Amino acid sequence: MSPRRVTVSPPPITVSPRPVAPALRTATVRDRARRRPAPGVLSFAATVSAPSPLKPAYLIVGSDRPKVRRALARLRQRVVAESGSDLNVAVFEAASTPAAAVVEAAATPSFVLGTRLLLVTGAHRYTVKERQALVAYLGDPMPDTVLAVEGETFARDDALVKAVSRVGEVLRYDLPKGHELSRWVRERGAAHRLPIGAAEARHLLALAGDDPERLEREIEKLAAYCRGGAATVAAIDAVCSPAIETRVFDLMDAVGHRDRATAFRCLEELYAHGEDPQGVFAALVGHVRRLEMVLEVSTETSPSEVAKKLGVHPFTARKLLEQRRAYDRRRVGRALAALADADAALRGRPVVTLESSGGVSHGDRFTLELALARMLT
Repeated sequence: MSPRRVTVSPPPITVSPRPVAPALRTATVRDRARRRPAPGVLSFAATVSAPSPLKPAYLIVGSDRPKVRRALARLRQRVVAESGSDLNVAVFEAASTPAAAVVEAAATPSFVLGTRLLLVTGAHRYTVKERQALVAYLGDPMPDTVLAVEGETFARDDALVKAVSRVGEVLRYDLPKGHELSRWVRERGAAHRLPIGAAEARHLLALAGDDPERLEREIEKLAAYCRGGAATVAAIDAVCSPAIETRVFDLMDAVGHRDRATAFRCLEELYAHGEDPQGVFAALVGHVRRLEMVLEVSTETSPSEVAKKLGVHPFTARKLLEQRRAYDRRRVGRALAALADADAALRGRPVVTLESSGGVSHGDRFTLELALARMLT
């Protein structure tokens, strides 16, 4: 007889729950409630990942051309990203494409899936009659089609502006006026990680002019040169190129002070940058004519009164009043005679010939140099 097997079960082990302090339990419940989105409310991530749908039309306009260009690039990149192809983007230049052709392209169905973009550049060149074709189209725009119209300026009461406002969005990017332009320069410097002080911004404007496209290029060059450091006057002078208008003004200033060495150096710089000799000649004639008029003005006349009489900026009037000390009627007459001879030599000659170098004819170059020498003798 086999022995009897007895199975003994171990006693059950009971684990008491760890007590949780009431304050900690309340905080845990509160944290869970915070992490749970409220009914009907999107989370932050969901909001960011879902951009607003594209509108049927955009009018992108303004004197701040770099911002206009960036806005067009963003719109184009979004359409390409959403459609997966750049075949949905068509660009039309208003100078060579009638508005009716743009409307016809918009009404033609596309064989590519996704939203398509029709971009019209330079639309401010369209006449009022041509713009009416775009206005009529915006009365019933095609689905899945974005019409983006770019231009330098449009009046706020323009029919095209009103039509775009009804179905889309008008984006204006204008440069600030006057002294506020230096603030724009500092903002563009910050965008390129280049700190620019107020005095340095004014110096850059005086050197390079107020053209936004040119200023943008000069700021990019300056940022690369400074390598994260702040812009200085020395750095601006070392890297940035003076505008043609600045060089012409320097030439006129040298002529006004009868500084021959500086005048010929400025003329050589203008030649090196391919400035049209006819333009330099016209500037010289205008400056000498204004000097002649200033000689007739009483010495007690204020710069503001001279500015009104000559139709120039008060700063220019002050410069002319300073420069007339170096001239009398005999010297002005000699300068005008030299310019008259130069006019006869330049008239009828082509701007660029086989004898040209850098867009400047050697004959025209010699003519201007001879006139300048006779003016300052």
